[in-house]
Parts: sequence; C-alpha cells; structure tokens
Amino acid sequence: MTRIHQVQTPDQSITGLKGVGDKVKEKLFSIGIEGVNDVLFHLPSSYTDQSVVNLNEAIDGANITVEGTVKTEPQLAFFRKGKSRLTFFMDADGIYVKVTFFNQPYLKSKIINGEFVRLFGKFNRNKLEINGSKLIFEASGGMSVKYPLGGVIQSKTFQKIVRSAFDTAIFNLDLPQHLKAKYKLMAVRDALFELHFPTSQVMTDQARRTIKFFELYNFQLKIMDKRQKERVRSERFIVDYNIDELKQFIETLPFELTGDQKRSVNDICRDFKQNISMHRLLQGDVGSGKTIVAGIAVYAVKTIGEQSAVMVPTEVLANQHYQSFKDTFGDKLVIEKLTGTTKPREKREILDRLSSGEIDLLVGTHAIFEDDVVFDRLSFTIIDEQHRFGVRQRQRLNDKAYRKNVLYMTATPIPRTLSITAYGDMDVSLIREMPAGRLPITTEWRRFNELDQVLSSVKNEIDKGHSAYIVAPLIEESETLDLKNVYEIYSIFEDYFGHEDVVLVHGRMKPEEKNDAMKAFESLNKKLLVSTTVIEVGINVPNATSIVIFNAERFGLSTLHQLRGRVGRNNKQSACILVSDAATDNAKLRMEIMTSTTDGFILSERDLEMRGPGDYFGVRQSGLPQFKVADITEDYRILEVAREEAAKAYLQDQF
Repeated sequence: MTRIHQVQTPDQSITGLKGVGDKVKEKLFSIGIEGVNDVLFHLPSSYTDQSVVNLNEAIDGANITVEGTVKTEPQLAFFRKGKSRLTFFMDADGIYVKVTFFNQPYLKSKIINGEFVRLFGKFNRNKLEINGSKLIFEASGGMSVKYPLGGVIQSKTFQKIVRSAFDTAIFNLDLPQHLKAKYKLMAVRDALFELHFPTSQVMTDQARRTIKFFELYNFQLKIMDKRQKERVRSERFIVDYNIDELKQFIETLPFELTGDQKRSVNDICRDFKQNISMHRLLQGDVGSGKTIVAGIAVYAVKTIGEQSAVMVPTEVLANQHYQSFKDTFGDKLVIEKLTGTTKPREKREILDRLSSGEIDLLVGTHAIFEDDVVFDRLSFTIIDEQHRFGVRQRQRLNDKAYRKNVLYMTATPIPRTLSITAYGDMDVSLIREMPAGRLPITTEWRRFNELDQVLSSVKNEIDKGHSAYIVAPLIEESETLDLKNVYEIYSIFEDYFGHEDVVLVHGRMKPEEKNDAMKAFESLNKKLLVSTTVIEVGINVPNATSIVIFNAERFGLSTLHQLRGRVGRNNKQSACILVSDAATDNAKLRMEIMTSTTDGFILSERDLEMRGPGDYFGVRQSGLPQFKVADITEDYRILEVAREEAAKAYLQDQF
C-alpha cells in the first residue's frame, strides 16, 4: 500500500536536488519537506495570470500585465520615514498611462526613457494609472505561481528546486491507464508539472481534477487495506448467541423498535455470526435510541455467558448509560460501573467479580483500560462518542477482548462524505427515525434585550412542574470576549427563581461536587441547571422541556444540536431558545439554520460546509489526511467515484 502523496518509490531525499545545500535543506525540513515526493506535492497556493493584456480591453481595478515604451524619466521621491514613490509615464497600446511603484526605489536604474518595459500592477481606468507591483524581465508572460513556504525561502528559488525534482523523480506510481481514459485524466506527472508550471487556466483545471482523483483514490485504497488488516478472521470471533432467548427478551421491551433500530440490531447480530471481527459504527441522532440497540446486542452476548463493556468519555455519560442499562435489564444482567471516582474498596470488589465472569456488563470511563482491569471473556465492546478517544486508548481496551467485536456509537450525525473518508474502514448502521411519540423541539432565536421574554418562557415551564437547562459558553468572565459567563447567568436565574430551584455545574468543579449537583437536578430537587457545555452529552432528564443557550453564536451547529438534544426526551412539547446578538453573517446564518430544522443529518452537512473537514469534531484525529487539492465538501462526486473504483481495484488486486 502506498502513501497518498507519492509518485515514486522508494522516495529520494531532497539533498540530491540542485540548489539544496545544508542551509536550504534545514529550511525545507522546517516546513515538512524532506523527500522528493514532498517537493512535488508542495503545490502553489495561488496563481497569477501574467499574460500581456491590451490596455484598451483591460478591466478597471484588475491586476494586469502590460507592456510598452517608457516616455519620461522616472522620478523618485522619498517621504515619511524612508517610504518612497517612483513614477513615470509609458505608452501602452496607444494609451499614455502613469505608472507608480511604491517602496521599490531600486527600480529607478532599470526603467530607461525610450526603452521597452513590461510590468504587472493594478489598473485604474478613470485616472489612467497603474499601481505597479513588479517589473517582468522574462521573455514571455504566462502564469506565475506563489508557494506557501512560511517565509523560509522565496517562491522563485523553490520553483527551481521543483524543476530539479521533476528531472530526478522516477514517477513509477500513477493512476491505472483505464481510469485515466475513462475519466479523461492526465498522467499524474503531467498534472503535477502543469500545477507547478502552469500554461493555461484550462490545463490547470484538468490537472487539479486529476490530482483530486489521485488523492481520493489512493486514500480509499489505504482505508480498504486498513479495513482488511483489522478484519481478522477467526472462528473465535463468532458469537453463537441463542436467538430464541434474544427474541424473548426483545418481546419484553415496553415499546416497539423503530424500523431503523430493527435493521441496526440485525446488522450487529449478523456480524456476531461471522468469523470476522466486528468493526461497526452505529450512527444516530440525539434521542434516536442507539442505547437500546446496543443493549440488545449485549443481551445476545449474555446468552452464551460472556461479557460486554461500554466505554464512554465522561463520568456523567457513564452514569447515564449505567442507569439506562439498569432500567432496561433489571435483574436480567449483572451490571457494574467503573470510573475515576470509584472508591478503592469498591473497585477491588468489581475487578474480582469481573475476572471471575460474574459481571455481564461493565460501564466505565478511561478507567476501564487500566492494566488491573481483567475480564473473564470480553466478547463485545461498545465505545460511545468514539472520536473523543485516541487510537491507542481504543486499542488498549480491544487488547483485553477474547472476541474482538467492537461497536462504535456516535450521537453526532456524520456527513456522508466524512463517513466515506474518516470512517470508510467501518461498516455503518444508521438510525434516522425517532421513537414514536417524540414531538419535534421548537427552536427560537432571541436577542439579549429580550431576556425578560426568555425568563418568562422558562418560568411557564417551571410552573408546569418541568425542568430547564441553562447553558453558558464560559466559566469565568473574559477580558477579550464579551460573553455572559456561567456565574453571571447563574446569578440572573438565582435572583429570578430563588436559590432553592437553581444549581450550578461546570467542568472545573470537583467530580464529587459535579455529581452531587447533577443528582439534585436529575432527582428534580432542583428545577434549573445552569451549566457550561459539560452537559453536551450524557444527560438524560426526561422532565426537562426547556434549554436556553446563551451566546449561541459561539457554538458550532453540531454542538448546538447536541445541546438541544438534552430536551425533547418525553412526549411533552419541548423548546430550545438561542440567546445571541449575532453580528456576523456566519453567526446569523447558524442561528437561522438552527431555527429551520431539527434534523441532525441536515445540520451536519451544513456544519461541514461552514467549518470545513479539518475542523469538524476532531476529524484530524480520525485519520482524515490533509489533502493537497481535494476538498471532500466540494468534491463529493469525485470522492464517491474514486471509492467505487478503488473498491473494484482492491478486490481485483489491481492497484
């Protein structure tokens, strides 16, 4: 399997290239350019068309290249701390035009009255002036490039190194010939050369399309290779569960599973019966019922007397899952919880019972993958909100397993393009249907000067016996950001509702304090929970029907949707109020999107469009590469074609 950005193997060091001495090598190393492949794929960040333009046809305000005859002696004037202005007149295409160069006094000796000159600058048609940027001494115009080099060397110097790289490189890796013919793509060498040494916009566009396909195609091959290596075949991985017992358990549930839930259960059970390790992502919106799907799978494992584990990123979420599983199974399963705050004596008892096989399901945080946690036969592992764990952390838990079957769960709906790229090595089950009886959450946007209406809306719900979440973006007052902090907001609600009804939670509290505060809210002793985004996942209080999010413009769409999902968990009408004096177009657009839909999958697509793949909920940690040309948001059609072709090639061993 090759790296994505590789056209020759083995790679060569840049030290063999012309113009790369020890000093240049160190500079290039500092920006991650070490091999010839790195040079070839360090593409220009911008292009400038320096083709000569007839001044009679030039667009006002455009940056253009013109040529003509110098008609006056250049005049150089200095002013204000060494600043300079160089002016002269030239005849370009019969137009007498004034040219000004600022702060380039050295050009005076190069501009000679009566001689030919070619220059690049911004044209002002009304004043018949050109604000010059540079003189052009090359014999021809054409397109020039600028490289992202962090200021370590000049673009012109780097382009000479690039030319040497093309002379040196072997180019023994390319797209298959049939794909180049089928999709009208260039040879990768020709495409890269065109991007570095552009000849025309048409050719550059074709080259970019070629490299996009090359990147996405190679990445899909890499994903398939990873998938194959992780899908170990062994008879041990088969969970030969008792289907009759499982059906009997499902029949005892007090509700009917949705169609998507049934399909997801069937997907997991089908995986159990195969001799390949499970590697499945269960993706569903907030409140869609992923936990019961996972619970049914846990019970399937129980029917053969083996164990399951659920690992979650926070203690709050561990508590919620633990209680949810206890409510679902009652005495049908032996369930325990292990977190960082579990007392030593209790932990020793849990570990003894776990290693003896007495415990069917262990729910916990990072504490689960500590060395002293030993299972009897761990056959099914569930990792919730898996993007919050590192690869090594997930692997440490998987290493404890007797049968390596892993189900990843996320309540963050993932856009299709990200699912194909970041999670292409997994099988995916989707839950889009919401359980019967759930009413859509109403969402409204309020300004800070409407705070009285916000307080009144919350009071109406409290008077009905319901609960409410109040979310603040900061723990303490900020000197740089004009945001309401959690203490200030707590004071507002405490003054309005009284101390006995309001409780405060934030991430800097001690775990014991946080748990006590949460218990007070969950037990309905406190009706209002004022909190930071610590409540984003894992809180389940069906009595809560309102959530107010202050400075909502500070959050991404996915976070806002996760927060909104804390309410609407019963058959009562619930509401989300976004409080924001959104000023920028982007912030206003997010408020408008949130008030227009409650579909997490639609929101995830819009969030990806607005934020970009590199910033989307830690995608950088999920294996998504930094593509040089491809953009998975814009190039989803190329991505899907590349995936289809890569799958064919992988199966036929043609890559």
